Amino acid sequence: MHRNSLYSSLLAGIAASALMPAAVWAQESAAQAATQPAAVAESATEQASQGGLGDIVVTAQRRSESAQRLPLSIEVLSADSLRKAGVSQATDIARIAPGVQIAQGGTATQVYIRGAGTPTTTPLSDPSVSLNLDGVYVARSQSFGGSFFDIERVEVLKGPQGTLYGRNSSGGALNVIPATPKLGERGGYVQLGIQNYSGVSSEAAVNLPISDTIALRASGQIVSRDGYISDGSDDDKHQSARLQLLFKPSDAFSLRLWGSYQHLGGRGPGNVSYNPSASTPLGGPDLPDNEWTSVVPELNKRLALLRAPRRYDSSDSYQNIDAYNLHAQADVNLGFATLTVVPAYQHVSMRAKNYPGIMYSTVSALTDEGQVSKAKSLEARLIDNGGSPLTYTLGLFYFDENQTNASTVDLATVALAYSALLKTKSYAAFGQLSYELFDGFKLIGGLRYTNEKRSIIDGKQFLLPRYPSTACSATVTTPCASSLNINTSLKDDRINYRAGFEYNIAPRSMIYGTVSTGFKSGGQTVADVEPYKAETITAFTAGTKNRFFDGRLQANLELFYWKYNNLQQSLQRLGRNGRSVSTIINAGKATSKGANLDVIAKVTDADTLNFAVEYNKARYGEFIWTAYTTAPSTGCAFSPISGTANYSVDCSGLQMARSPEWTGSAGYTHSFNVGNGGHLDLGANMTFASSRWLHASFVPNAHAGGYALVNLNATYTAPEDRFTVDAFVQNLTKKAVYTGGDQIPAIGGFFAATIAAPRVYGVRLRANF
Repeated sequence: MHRNSLYSSLLAGIAASALMPAAVWAQESAAQAATQPAAVAESATEQASQGGLGDIVVTAQRRSESAQRLPLSIEVLSADSLRKAGVSQATDIARIAPGVQIAQGGTATQVYIRGAGTPTTTPLSDPSVSLNLDGVYVARSQSFGGSFFDIERVEVLKGPQGTLYGRNSSGGALNVIPATPKLGERGGYVQLGIQNYSGVSSEAAVNLPISDTIALRASGQIVSRDGYISDGSDDDKHQSARLQLLFKPSDAFSLRLWGSYQHLGGRGPGNVSYNPSASTPLGGPDLPDNEWTSVVPELNKRLALLRAPRRYDSSDSYQNIDAYNLHAQADVNLGFATLTVVPAYQHVSMRAKNYPGIMYSTVSALTDEGQVSKAKSLEARLIDNGGSPLTYTLGLFYFDENQTNASTVDLATVALAYSALLKTKSYAAFGQLSYELFDGFKLIGGLRYTNEKRSIIDGKQFLLPRYPSTACSATVTTPCASSLNINTSLKDDRINYRAGFEYNIAPRSMIYGTVSTGFKSGGQTVADVEPYKAETITAFTAGTKNRFFDGRLQANLELFYWKYNNLQQSLQRLGRNGRSVSTIINAGKATSKGANLDVIAKVTDADTLNFAVEYNKARYGEFIWTAYTTAPSTGCAFSPISGTANYSVDCSGLQMARSPEWTGSAGYTHSFNVGNGGHLDLGANMTFASSRWLHASFVPNAHAGGYALVNLNATYTAPEDRFTVDAFVQNLTKKAVYTGGDQIPAIGGFFAATIAAPRVYGVRLRANF
């Protein structure tokens, strides 16, 4: 699409959207109004009292605002909707959020929004969608899995958030907002749950008023569930705890202290066999009768055909992750504005072994630390207190992370070992303003400057024997080949911006248009390959948000056009020295364009319908990379480079990985009054996605077909909300949904996939006090 026709389409979309609405999510009851800022709470109470949809207050732009008044695409999932949908980890969000794909790659959580994401699992990689817990950037996604308890809401922001969130939010942001301490309130809840796959969970929270100015909130969760995959992997064994203390001596000052711990154990994520074609060539696995069959037995068949003397055995796979988080938030009301300061410290240690192709484990001869991340950050924000046509958010940000890593990649004949010390430092200054030119019409502007440095210190790569073999004669302390030593630093300066407008064309209708930018850090792999550049994006959006019929109908629409430069992709390939390695490379250009429509209708006081659909045409415009020393295993066109042993690979024009053209959902809920103020809610919803590539290798076995998932839930709420009982069925038809995967290094073309949960059913009982 030419630029002029793009702008014409966006302008036409704005005009059309004023009459034909659409795009955010969510609904809430009037009971939540008590926890919202006064002006928004009054609006929510008024609409709910008239039988309409209540407002949802979010802090996506670092201030409390109604989601329906934000000039961006945001999906908000309340605590109640998360519980009814059975969301217990980040991957569950993909079932209820169109345009969002989430998978577990090794121990890392991989989030994609409209094709923007990173499938790598190594400490060298950073996300395209930033993960934020209680307003603090999560440095390592391995510590994110056990965070979904005692939650107030989850916010999914689509599109680059370069001004307020900064680095590594080029595709958007996922914010988890926990419940916080409340002064003068004594209460809490206890929740117990059981499900198939021997699943047992318990969760509890308590809010205690220590004095008129001090409150304490303690919460925790324990989950134990067997694995979905035949070898016992894809289980969930975690324990989490969180403690918060609020001190508020006056309306002018508050201080909240936070400490949390979580342990993730068990077998960890696994892979399954996947071959969508009827044929079973050497490079592809047989398709088992049960889609949740581990890939390991099939892989061993292929290794036997190759006469490799070693076989894989996944019985000793494990993960052992410990995460500690400390942070504070101080708010000082200066009269004209509020100053917020948020210092934070995160410590994550991980030792894990994942099969089949890539396994991370401690290499004791090199270091006994495994992977350890220590990150500290500090953010200071000055936000106006309102009462003026000018609103502003100004801030400073500092981030410092040190990582140590030692890992091995099993190549069936030998093992490739890595070790490195990784350092990242980032500084930023930012500001976002809006100014009301006339009644209801605002101009928006934002700017962020980022300076960062990423270093690899004493990075090593060498071969080790994995079993007695003539492949090399060596010991653990005497490698088969001389070490590759890497000591390098990359510095970057970036300016990101946001500009646009919003116009309230009616009391409950607005239109908006924005252009915004973002970036994801570049870096270097511990391998004999070229460094990768920073990924950048420019996004054009136009949308409208509306409420009709006394707030009973909500209709939101957004049109978007995203332009990427140096889009980062992960590939398993050979380095210049002929050693296999998982690397990050840059696709020169890519585009993502489409539309998102979201409708919620409260047909009667007891009946609610919702429908959402997103179309996204995401294509690589220029994706050319170099395969070293031997012909690559890829579905892309490639040709030898004259005078070398290398090959040029061209994947231009193909659909971006993990970006289905169509995604959506539809649902219906009916509420029955059950005597003395109790009620029973019955709900059904369906989510769907069209076909997509699981990986940028584009081998035939990396292409997955479309799917539709059906979920059912029933919730009884006792009078005065004394207790609730939830019964649920997820993936009623047991549809196999493949979420990602990778090639097996030892066998070209062999693809091992990750897979979502099969049919899951259970019951949860929650008692409030």
